[in-house]
Amino acid sequence: MVQRALGTVGLEFGGADLGDRRRSARLTSIAETLEEQPARGFPRLLGSDAALEAFYRFINNPGFGAEDIVAPHVAATAERAAEAGVVVAVHDTTLVEYSTKRKDLGVTTRKRRAHGFVAQVTLLVSKADGLPLGVGSLETLRRSGQKWAKRKKEGQRGRVHRDDSGRESLRWIRSVEAVEAARRDRFGVIHVTDAEGDFFELFSRLNALDTRFVIRAGQLDRTVQTDQGARKLREVLDELSPQTWREIEVCERKYPARGVAKATRLRHPEREARVARVAIASARVTLTGTKYSGVKTEPFQVNIIRVWEPRPPKNQPSVEWVLVTTEEVASAGELKRVVDLYRLRWIIEEYFKALKTGCSLEKRQVESYDALRKVLALFVPIAYRLLLLRGLERLDSNAPARRAFSETDLHIMANAPSNRSLQPPRTVTDALTHLARLGGHLKNNGPPGWQTLGWGYEKLLTLRLGWEMAMAAQRCDQS
Repeated sequence: MVQRALGTVGLEFGGADLGDRRRSARLTSIAETLEEQPARGFPRLLGSDAALEAFYRFINNPGFGAEDIVAPHVAATAERAAEAGVVVAVHDTTLVEYSTKRKDLGVTTRKRRAHGFVAQVTLLVSKADGLPLGVGSLETLRRSGQKWAKRKKEGQRGRVHRDDSGRESLRWIRSVEAVEAARRDRFGVIHVTDAEGDFFELFSRLNALDTRFVIRAGQLDRTVQTDQGARKLREVLDELSPQTWREIEVCERKYPARGVAKATRLRHPEREARVARVAIASARVTLTGTKYSGVKTEPFQVNIIRVWEPRPPKNQPSVEWVLVTTEEVASAGELKRVVDLYRLRWIIEEYFKALKTGCSLEKRQVESYDALRKVLALFVPIAYRLLLLRGLERLDSNAPARRAFSETDLHIMANAPSNRSLQPPRTVTDALTHLARLGGHLKNNGPPGWQTLGWGYEKLLTLRLGWEMAMAAQRCDQS
């Protein structure tokens, strides 16, 4: 188990090279201010017109980029990964959208109704305990919508030209390469993606890097090689018999009345939350190049795992996952372990909530794409720290509170007016309860959400600042 407690967020930006020592110092100062109130707007957060103007000058400075801001956090994440030994690199994409047009932003949907950019994020997670370690790779890009329009005009709505070096799918390969370059044999890694990562070029690159992976298959009509010759993957899957069984929690899936494409509703129909009893089975197949891929490589073998619900409840869609992996699948225990590795992918969905809700990323009144990228880079470590707090509680609710908070933080929380009716926090769960109460959480409202925790966290840090100033004044008086 990786043992770590939260220091100041400034440590995640230490050593940033922004071309000027004054800029680097300002970065740390801004980060610590944002951490104090991650969900608040910049004008209210920064407190004065002069501070607000200085902040906008900083994020609009062309002398450095978002990658320079986030680089120290990525390096710190790699150090935590080395301590963990083996990590799961969860790759995923999120759309950062704004309700109004901004300078040089792209579109995020085919119908051009939303404006923003695409963020490709790799979150490293400890394989041993499932705790987040930080962001290992971050890339953003803009969509013009012109390629969609061109493919639609040419009658190739789903077709991507393999010779297009600027196609979006290559971002998955770049994120894998970034993590592999950072690890340099210091730690082991298992790459995990959802079905968007199911394309031959990514499989080929992972194979060439001789690295481990678990990828959810989305193209079940692809042709694979088996002992019986070339067959459709769907045919191979349908012939499998259960090798083991297990129960998994299935979350509710509901869509608004409008705004969700019909294809999405058909591919991922609505369902109720439940505990599903699923069968698990595996097969060995060989992947070969496709006519849509320009990659020239020798065929290579992978394991295929099917997870499915033979008898779903009435009027509920059956659960089915198909996983492509390099992991061993010889025993029932190994099959279940691979399923658990894939389930770690959902941690990155929580990370995106921490970014968008806990840090209010999509409510920021910043105009340009370049400046918004820098704002994203500033919030990347703060969202990680919020996610880590939740992870520590879920991992071991009875773990000592000092594992997540300093003695000063625990003392402040225990003596805050909103918490005086509570016992001093002894466990991580106690500490999260105190933190939520600082954020205005009421017990009758259910578990605290990201916004409430963000507010509680900002209140704690504000109180900590006042405490440190009081202690400094007391030391001056004594001297």
